[in-house]
Amino acid sequence: MARKMGFYEDFGLKLDLQPVVTDQQSIDSLLAGKGDVIHIDLLSALNLNRDSTVVVNIAQISQKSPIWLVGRKSRGIRSLQDFQGKKLGMWRSGSNLITQTFLKDHNIQMEIVPIDWSINLFTQQVVDVINVMQYNEYHQLLQSGIPEDDLFVLSMDQPQYNIPDEGFYVRADFYQQNQALCEDFAEATMDGWTYAMTHPQETITEVLRIMQEARIRANSAHQSWMLNQMKDILMANPDNFGRLSKTDFDNALKIMQQTGKITRNISYEEFYPRAKPR
Repeated sequence: MARKMGFYEDFGLKLDLQPVVTDQQSIDSLLAGKGDVIHIDLLSALNLNRDSTVVVNIAQISQKSPIWLVGRKSRGIRSLQDFQGKKLGMWRSGSNLITQTFLKDHNIQMEIVPIDWSINLFTQQVVDVINVMQYNEYHQLLQSGIPEDDLFVLSMDQPQYNIPDEGFYVRADFYQQNQALCEDFAEATMDGWTYAMTHPQETITEVLRIMQEARIRANSAHQSWMLNQMKDILMANPDNFGRLSKTDFDNALKIMQQTGKITRNISYEEFYPRAKPR
């Protein structure tokens, strides 16, 4: 919506969208210099910086964890303890470290079945529990015909596991050379989100148009659900809208260090240079 409404142009920016299927494609594009800004989750971005500062955060979209673990009550999943010994369908992305840490801390042993953003193994009863995003796959479960009152839902928005998800990232050297441009991009993008949240029908129409042009399957009901849920996720901390808090950064770094993904210390200001005054 920022592009459609000319918010980028107001800052003298021209934006070209590069549709990709996976986070890794976004990362590969950025590191190869084929893209300037990417949209990935916080833990994946930290993982890129495990040896040195490769990317920096210029805008934090989500302000709380959207990760839910879901099982069916009719299949015996009515509490966390019922997860013990069951099969868990879990994404291959960096955010799965949150789930792994949570299960380890609660002494829950599960058989992990890797999945790629699909609910099929759950609806076909191959796995007992599945990772879903509050704004996406949970609604897909409802659209598949599963009654909501048959779903046991466990949210990861508990303090030490409440790691916000997607943000915008650029290469560290790009930020150093284009600081004002990056901050203008961030401001225009968050203006776009504000417009989207206050003009839902116009936004859904535009998103459906873009998805149809890209030949991506879409439906209006699901996009409406996603936008409504994203309001909750973006506005979880209104005073921090579009910004990465030090608490969220510290919690994310702690999980990366606990799981052995990162051994060095990374400072908040190093990862999020917008925290420092110009």
